[in-house]
Amino acid sequence: MKEFKSIEEQVNLLKSRSVLFNDEENAKKILLNNNYYNIINGYKDLFIDQTTTNYKQGTTFEEIYALYEFDRQIRNIFLEYILKIENSLRSLIAYFFSQQYGNDNYLKLENFEIFENTNVSLDKKKQNIKFIQMLIGNINKNIANSIDNNYIKHYIVTYGFIPPWVLVNILSFGEICNFYRLMEQRERVKVAIELNINEIELCSLLNILAKTRNLCAHDERLYNYEFPTYTSITDTAYHSSLNLPIINGRYNIGKNDLFAVIIALKLLLPKEDYDKFHHKLFSRIMSIQSKLHTITLNDVLKAMNFPTNWHDISKMS
Repeated sequence: MKEFKSIEEQVNLLKSRSVLFNDEENAKKILLNNNYYNIINGYKDLFIDQTTTNYKQGTTFEEIYALYEFDRQIRNIFLEYILKIENSLRSLIAYFFSQQYGNDNYLKLENFEIFENTNVSLDKKKQNIKFIQMLIGNINKNIANSIDNNYIKHYIVTYGFIPPWVLVNILSFGEICNFYRLMEQRERVKVAIELNINEIELCSLLNILAKTRNLCAHDERLYNYEFPTYTSITDTAYHSSLNLPIINGRYNIGKNDLFAVIIALKLLLPKEDYDKFHHKLFSRIMSIQSKLHTITLNDVLKAMNFPTNWHDISKMS
């Protein structure tokens, strides 16, 4: 456990490792209000000289902070547009599920994908039934924990249940994604059609969108986050059209990284919304260029695992 260091000691530590300050007093205010660990430990990697473990010659605190601010800004952009997809998904799931199963007593095992009359293995059937039971259990807990919400209380007191279009609003995005994956294929297809995508692709995209949404919502570092392998998306037309690199038979970019999130947004957002997203992101990426002196914009894009032609996706249909 590292010992507590005052702001003065934090500044002196950075100086001892060759970090320069353009405005030391302002830097102290930034460190006091934003946390040394969040700024320095989170964003120093690109500025470290790997041969000496000190900072590269000419590195300024302001550069490191600029990268920190850049990451915060793009988190806000990604979150804004992932929430649009989340809202559509909630609405579509509620509509097609209640259309099929009604508004009351719909949280039943047989209303989900239990693979009746299919050739799916017994183990697969048992696994899905287990996941469905867990989902229903978690949903009932959410309802119990939300009973003090006025609109939840209204439906429970007045009708004795809450309809699907109310239920979806108290579920997390992760729970919404699980709900979709466990719905019967018939309803999954209906939802996917409305999003102009097939249901297998949609299931593939939900893991990385849910993970990104959580990172953004909790102010965690995003720009160079190493996504777990379970978030990998399926190969798309954009992978081949952009001629993304392949290593050992697998695309090395756009699978479980931030560029994969861009591909997911491109696939799921209406064109007008995606164009706005891309313009905002491109503007933020271009704006950081003038604030970097020790590292380059290409260094940042490489850390983000963006291909050099990443901007071309905006021109594709």
